[in-house]
Amino acid sequence: MNVISAELLASRLGRLRGWMSASDVDAVIVYGAPAALGSRTVTAGYVRWLAGWTTTSLPVMVVVPLGGTPTVVTMGPHDTRAFGLRAGSFGDVVAAGSVDNYPGEVATAVASASSSGRVASLGFGEMAAPLHAALLDRLAAHQVVDAEPAVNEMRLQRHAEEVAMHRAGAAVSDAMIETAMRHAVQPGMTGPRLMADVEHAGRELGAGTPTTWLAIGEKPVTTYMEQAELSGPIGAADRVQLGTSLTYQGYFAQGLRIGVRGRASARLREYAQILLDIQDAALAAMVPGAKLHAVSDAIEDAIDKYCPYEREADPFRFQSCHGLGLNYVEPGMARDLNARRDRTLDPAGVAITENMVIEVHPNFTVPELGHVCAGDMALVTATGAEWITAFPRGLVEL
Repeated sequence: MNVISAELLASRLGRLRGWMSASDVDAVIVYGAPAALGSRTVTAGYVRWLAGWTTTSLPVMVVVPLGGTPTVVTMGPHDTRAFGLRAGSFGDVVAAGSVDNYPGEVATAVASASSSGRVASLGFGEMAAPLHAALLDRLAAHQVVDAEPAVNEMRLQRHAEEVAMHRAGAAVSDAMIETAMRHAVQPGMTGPRLMADVEHAGRELGAGTPTTWLAIGEKPVTTYMEQAELSGPIGAADRVQLGTSLTYQGYFAQGLRIGVRGRASARLREYAQILLDIQDAALAAMVPGAKLHAVSDAIEDAIDKYCPYEREADPFRFQSCHGLGLNYVEPGMARDLNARRDRTLDPAGVAITENMVIEVHPNFTVPELGHVCAGDMALVTATGAEWITAFPRGLVEL
């Protein structure tokens, strides 16, 4: 099984402690939501970045002291056993028995670590309100500062080991898309069954939280995230559009494709090529040292050229690219790749660096076609960028 090495995890802990020492922080308190939330959580990525693993279905908290052994607070025996098995070398694992007991366990760990009374928070924004209130009550005697900006910046320094995880995830995404295109032509195939087949393919290959959205019809206008939204067999002239999302050892991967039953129209083939051209323009912008926002701008400018709708009026258009890492949207890259960002901050924006992974998925509406999209994972190299998703790009005629 591919895992992040103990050496890399130790270097991350060392970098965090270097920041703590420089910031006069005695302890960092980390909250991580359940990893099963997939793309819907940011905080699970913080725990995984530090410990190399996190719990699937329950929240976890971590206290990292400036010196000594970190403390991991989980709920019950199963999570405690699993954390000890997968990341026991990181710290002491405590079974709190209930989330209600997390504040007390955290306060105990902080009390043994803090002399200055200055601690830092990481991931508090996703806590349930009662847990947040109880924890702050326990920390009332401490000054709490925010560690997220510093850690988000640390996470921008990507390692080759992380790239290997993304490559493995990209291969799983490719297999999920291949399953969709192959199964879509089976007699009587329905949307719910196809979604189940695609997600099963991801799980069988070791994906965490493998999910997909589907758009089925001759002129699909939106995507469906739930099986209950899909019904009826796939028609003889339908398009089958999908997007995958999964994690491999916590690292996200994604791919989007358009398949069509029968012969595609000339108009659809035209826009399939336009999507490829837009993606390639984004890839060309991924030059180490350049500003990261240039990637988003390259995509958005090209979409504006070919889409008859303004961004806010488009029935379908959403975020066209995002950074991948231990989050579906890597927090340190989120502002710069957001089409709605505050552009006055661009001069101080993030620079593109080697080993960044960016999902490039232009998407928009063409009235006579419905929505169109394509999505691939790009890896920044020392000299430029390359695609690491390998399923053939472009329109798939089924």
